[in-house]
Amino acid sequence: MLPDVSRIVFRPSIVLGDTQRPETTQFDMVRAFVFLAGLPVLPLRPTDRIDIVPVDYVADAVIALHRKDLPEHEIYHLSAGNRSETFGELTDALSKAQGKMKPFFWPGLEGPFRKVVEGLAWRRDGVGYAASLLKVFLPYLVWNTVFDNSRVVAEMGRAPAPFSAYAFPLLRFARDCKFKYPYREWPAHTLGDHQEMSGALAGAAHGTGNAAGNGARLETGRSAS
Repeated sequence: MLPDVSRIVFRPSIVLGDTQRPETTQFDMVRAFVFLAGLPVLPLRPTDRIDIVPVDYVADAVIALHRKDLPEHEIYHLSAGNRSETFGELTDALSKAQGKMKPFFWPGLEGPFRKVVEGLAWRRDGVGYAASLLKVFLPYLVWNTVFDNSRVVAEMGRAPAPFSAYAFPLLRFARDCKFKYPYREWPAHTLGDHQEMSGALAGAAHGTGNAAGNGARLETGRSAS
């Protein structure tokens, strides 16, 4: 890289969900999250922590640090850091929000669970797709590692929200929409207005000065002679 060009390295942890709204168009990690949230037994240790950061915090941090004339550091971990929650804390919050029993943790099942996931990942259906995602994400779930976010917290003046604060709305949205964003058709009247305005601008460009269909006039400026 050029030595006279400033650079910043952003290292996000697991980016999952948004604190402002539950809707998302990215469902890969969400599928794994929803699948695990539905299991009565989890092959995990309840005291292990998982470093999850919301996407809106990551976006805010990237923008804020890029706007600084002289950031304090060159490398920033965009993560939950020491405030990362344990699996026990997350399942407690989700169980309470759903009004259901908490899952049972059985760490000894990690090996057999991994083998089942690897076997199912070869299937060419929805189950195989979910298993292939878990095959990728499982190592991160059992890693029990968090990343120091003190630099970005100091520069932002705030820490990211905990995953438990917005996990249930994300879970409910993903289940209700069946992992598909509910796109809607563009309103017909809005499309017509856009086409009408385009015609008006095209007419003005040819010197007619009339906005087609709505009686408005567009006039070009004249330079002083």
